[in-house]
Amino acid sequence: MYFTLAVSAATGQACAALAGAAERTDPRVMPIPGPARVAWRAPDGRAVVLHWGDADNSGTSHAGTIWAEGAAVHARTGLTRVDPVYLAEVDGAVVVSDRASWAAAVTGRMGDPDPAMIGAFLSLGYPAGAATPFRGVRALGGDRALWLAGGRVAGGRLVAGRARPEDERPAGPDRVAAALTEAVRPLAEAGAPAELSLTGGKDSRLVAAALTAARVPFLARTHGFAGHPDVVIAGLIADRFGIEHTVTQPRPPGAPDEADVLRRLRAAVLVSDGMLSAFENVGWPDPRTVSTAVQAGGHGGELLRGGYAPTAWRTPAVLSAAAGAELFRRMTTRRLSLLRPGPARAYLASLTPSAAALARGPLAALDDFYLANRAGRWSAAARQAYLLRSPLSQPLFADRVVRAARAVPLRDRMSDRLHRDVLGLLCPELLAVPLAGSGWHGEPRSPATVLTTPPGPAAADWRRDYGEDVAGFLRGYVLDHDEGSRVFGIIRRNAAERLLRPPQADRHGVWALATLAALLSGDWLNAREPASQESLSRARI
Repeated sequence: MYFTLAVSAATGQACAALAGAAERTDPRVMPIPGPARVAWRAPDGRAVVLHWGDADNSGTSHAGTIWAEGAAVHARTGLTRVDPVYLAEVDGAVVVSDRASWAAAVTGRMGDPDPAMIGAFLSLGYPAGAATPFRGVRALGGDRALWLAGGRVAGGRLVAGRARPEDERPAGPDRVAAALTEAVRPLAEAGAPAELSLTGGKDSRLVAAALTAARVPFLARTHGFAGHPDVVIAGLIADRFGIEHTVTQPRPPGAPDEADVLRRLRAAVLVSDGMLSAFENVGWPDPRTVSTAVQAGGHGGELLRGGYAPTAWRTPAVLSAAAGAELFRRMTTRRLSLLRPGPARAYLASLTPSAAALARGPLAALDDFYLANRAGRWSAAARQAYLLRSPLSQPLFADRVVRAARAVPLRDRMSDRLHRDVLGLLCPELLAVPLAGSGWHGEPRSPATVLTTPPGPAAADWRRDYGEDVAGFLRGYVLDHDEGSRVFGIIRRNAAERLLRPPQADRHGVWALATLAALLSGDWLNAREPASQESLSRARI
């Protein structure tokens, strides 16, 4: 894994200055070892591409989203933009990067937080639209292509889809099945079996069926206690395919100490580029745990089921427009009271296009919001964190798969019809294997179709069930900042005090607020340092 930053400037001098800033970037900003190296420079000196980390190519980013061609820099995003591109403009120059904090560091935006991102982070748990933690650094939308020359964005158009013969057929499950099979087929050339994270749900079995259809060697891994539905059903699926199945059990729960919590807050910002809460299990950039095996999974399966739309679909035939509006309001404004008036207005303004789309058609708007934001922002940030540990294959995010799925009527997706039909085409015998937890939409629940969690041991989740020691630390970590801090320049202190007051009923909100304190205060830059007693004492009140 490596990161890429490219500069296009009006003059060679301006380009050299920004390239120099990229090479001098504080290594604490980046989740992997550097330094930055120039990979390509235009003959006229007005464009440059740099890599941070080990890269064996010249001038192309890890995901192929940024590259040099001729004397210009090019960038593009896929439909889901799970491999993100960030853009920052300064006088006479444009910077693009696949890491927002690197673009912010190079253009001097590290200390200028974007209130629109803060509002989304608190309410949704991830950024929305184009906002990043840094004002002036924005995420490109999905399916975009840019051509940068002479310090200007010379192109900025929607990518025109090039029709293939198979794409000209009527939309249906056969196109989705074919696209999914083609998305995993390159894994057959990896030289080692792919490692599929297999559960008892709908999505990982669909990927297992595609791997089988494409004749890709793979083995399965499941995390959970013996007897848990995910473990039992994954074992049944592995037996059907005759593949190796490894089960790893959760570690016994242990009470976290303050150093654990502080490390988690800092690391969450570092590995997710400041875009995911420490409630999420995004891991830690430890070179000793890096794997070379491709990790495959069913991430993105909700795109085949209409994203957020099914939540507002109360019956198979009736949608309440009010239900769609209420769902959108709950998702996007649930913690709006934490923001000061100015930041709150900026955040609400950023939601205007989505709110207008909701008024035109609730189901389609909720489907689109999931694609653009839950997939395009949450999954993009999580994917960047996961890629620090191993190569990934997430075929349900592949452009051709998503395009084919979205060409199917939304009602067929929300009803699970598309999902079941695709599975039936790729591996019909898996339709008879029970699901864990919840069944197919509209199908009666029975032991033959749904396996529920039996009584027995369960992995304790200290993120939700932490005690007073952790609650006190999180309270002190946030409230130790004074009124003149960046934290309380955006957050209303009295609202934060209410959220952090015992018993801290809104644990998701507490984690989000504490993560923002790590981000806005700059404490995340200490992610690789041991949590010293001095830093812990400063976090107390």
